[in-house]
Amino acid sequence: MSPRSLRRLAAMLAAGAFVLTAGTASPAPEATRPVVPKLQLEGGPWGYPQPFTYSRGPGLIHTLFVFDSLLWKDGTGRVIPWLARSWGRSRDGFEYRFRLHPQARWHDGRPVTAADVVFTFDYSITGPGKAFPGISGPFDMIDKVSAVGRDTVVFRLKTRFAPFPITVAGRVPIIPQHIWKDVADPARFRDPAAVIGSGPYKLDSYDEASGSYRYVANMRYHLGAPAVRSLEFVPAPDALLALLRGTIDASGPGTEEGVPQGALLPFYRDKRYGVLQAPGEWTRALHFNLTSGFPYDQRAFRQAVAYAINRPELVKRILFGRGAPGSLGGLAPSHPLLARKLPTYAHNPATARRLLGEMGIVDRDGDGKRELPDGKRFQPELLTSSFQSPVTAELVSEWLRGVGLDIQLRSLDRAAADAATAAGRYQMALIGYGGLGGEPDSLRTRYSSQVRSRAFNRVIGYQDARFEELAVAQVKTVRASTRRKQIEEMQQILARDVPAISLYTPTRIHVYRKNEFSAWYFTPGGVFGGYPGALQKHAFVTGKTTGP
Repeated sequence: MSPRSLRRLAAMLAAGAFVLTAGTASPAPEATRPVVPKLQLEGGPWGYPQPFTYSRGPGLIHTLFVFDSLLWKDGTGRVIPWLARSWGRSRDGFEYRFRLHPQARWHDGRPVTAADVVFTFDYSITGPGKAFPGISGPFDMIDKVSAVGRDTVVFRLKTRFAPFPITVAGRVPIIPQHIWKDVADPARFRDPAAVIGSGPYKLDSYDEASGSYRYVANMRYHLGAPAVRSLEFVPAPDALLALLRGTIDASGPGTEEGVPQGALLPFYRDKRYGVLQAPGEWTRALHFNLTSGFPYDQRAFRQAVAYAINRPELVKRILFGRGAPGSLGGLAPSHPLLARKLPTYAHNPATARRLLGEMGIVDRDGDGKRELPDGKRFQPELLTSSFQSPVTAELVSEWLRGVGLDIQLRSLDRAAADAATAAGRYQMALIGYGGLGGEPDSLRTRYSSQVRSRAFNRVIGYQDARFEELAVAQVKTVRASTRRKQIEEMQQILARDVPAISLYTPTRIHVYRKNEFSAWYFTPGGVFGGYPGALQKHAFVTGKTTGP
């Protein structure tokens, strides 16, 4: 079978096609790769880059510089072999088989074996790692992980699971058994051995206070020596200014940093720079905790809140127009499976007031603040993170107060806010997260009450029988057209019930110095959250946008 045919099979498998085998790849010759001595990029507080201590999506990407997953994506969004040299799925959809690359080695020189992969999943599902949501994917569908010889791993599933290549094989960092077998508390493991992985980079230095990292290339990497020999993540309070001054080589405005056109003009006019732009896959969303009781568990109240907030105005004032109001269906507005004609809850304070009044939440004493039906003061709390735009929280509070809701704004630092939202310690919360443009099973993992999740971005207490039925069915469905209909109906239910309101999705912008490195791209569907090319190890290894 030709390499092109094999790649086509891999793409079919990633899309859920019913095939027996998929994907075999060999690295491109090192001689054809460019050599970039160093790239300087923007640092950040993303934690220690081992699988149990990183923070959020960017922290996972940092960890995956050091630790490889079985599969990855290239610049087309196609799933490609990575630590695995080849992979396939059985015809019945219950078994996945991965053959590891024979040259794969841990940074200490020991070979990567099938036993390491089995150990990783045992450690993460039933071992000390099970308490840490960071490394874990949705593992409930896994029946058994077993080694066949030294280089082949077989996953046997309890049920078919269409997103397996992306959300399990493509996400979970594989750890070395000989180092981790005696580690009982992975969160406290900070020895140098904790960052011995099989990935293309080794951690050379890390400063937690400044968010600085330095990675050096693993010159014996099984896919060939990385094209970029070192990655340095340095503090850059004003990323665009740092880029103009040459202290970093590529960056873009943060997810909520609105950029006036004038701030980008120097980069568009100067031929030394390249600018990438793509629709957003990150959102700032308002979540309701439906376990908080009345009125949060009432659809009419949540719809009233949606009508009260002027989301297009947020796009103008927070993002300078560079973005779009989020979809109430839970996926990015640019997602290829976005359902059509979903309700948008266009800004309408009169409708919001009417819905609240019909619920008995009215202003009885004429002070402009509504009381509950029993006459008690209603002071709903809105949790926010000081790490994200305070203006968004202020504007949302202002609009809600405009319809008589006496909002009590509570701001926490990022770590405390993430812990509070993960534990459900809120009534309403503003939460920022990515992944809305990728694998649509995120609807199930974020909204389903049947998913045992500790993620900070999960929706608390939402239940709908039809949604749950569809959520289970779509992961077992291998026919693309049928799965599309299921996912579209899930979005329609969410848009009707409004358990969360996606306020906006900022446009992704990435600016880079052409002479330093040019193989930048936004991965279609994202790599664990749609993060920009500055965090794409495939490009750093190969020096190009496609292929293994």
